[in-house]
Order: sequence, then structure tokens, then C-alpha cells
Amino acid sequence: MTDSAYQIEVSYHQFLLVVGDASPILDPATVGPVLALDPQVRGAVIVRTGCADGPVNVTVRVAEEPLQDLAAASTGWEVGEQLAIPVEDELYLAPLMGENPAYPVYTPRSPGLHLIRVLSRGRTTHHDVVVWEPSEDYEVTIAPVRSDPGRQTISDDGLYRT
Repeated sequence: MTDSAYQIEVSYHQFLLVVGDASPILDPATVGPVLALDPQVRGAVIVRTGCADGPVNVTVRVAEEPLQDLAAASTGWEVGEQLAIPVEDELYLAPLMGENPAYPVYTPRSPGLHLIRVLSRGRTTHHDVVVWEPSEDYEVTIAPVRSDPGRQTISDDGLYRT
């Protein structure tokens, strides 16, 4: 497994994990505690943050082997969620808007379905405010899968109840 660390700027409580230059828009019908989707943009995940605007710490992990159970992986994290999306091309970690760059974080060996797992902590520390220093941590894990295991959620920090 390879890990890379980033500091990404959040806008409107969001940052993105997208294929190419996709621009997803949060669809309320797809909202979970951490992740949201845009049904019109299949190769994208919207990650929901606690702070309204400002930097957050993101570690991206790329796995080629099957992942451990979400409950076991979430030790030390406040909330976690995972779902599968099609990844046909390079995947980018990107701000929702602004001048920050998008970081290429994953190129699939073979295009297809990939599990996106996001674990987070610190979202309640500065909820709904602008921050100048990161106070939230996210671990994004990307792994190819053969079939869709369905959306799974573990824990709840209470920010976004569905």
C-alpha cells in the first residue's frame, strides 16, 4: 500500500475525489455522513467536511489487495464511509473551487469499479467556520473491487444526519 499526504483547501464544506476534470454537484438524495455523489457524474465522490472553508489534512492510500473490514479500519477515527465508483482514468484529489491545484492521486492498472473509503476525525472541532490551519484529518483509501459491496458507514460524529 502506498500513502501520500496532502493539504487541500475546502470550500462550502467540501473537497472532491474526481476522474479527470469532472465537476460534481452534491445531490441531497445521495448524502451520507462523509460522502455524497452526483448521479450525473459517475466517477466522482464529494467529501463533506466540518469546516466551511480552509485547509484540511488528507492522506491518500492506494491498495491493490482487499481491504480489511471498515469497522476494523476505523479504529482511531470518528466516522467512516465507503462506496464504489467506476474509475476509468486518472483520479484527482481536488478542491471544490479556488486556485488550489488538483493532485493526481491514482491511475488504475485496469479501469473498473473501485472502492473509495474515507475515514475522518476533527470535523466537529471548528464546524461551520473558516479555518486558517488544518484541524481535520481524512484518510482516503482507493482499491479496485470486483463487485459493489454497497455503501457502508461506521460511527457518526453527528454533523450530517441523514
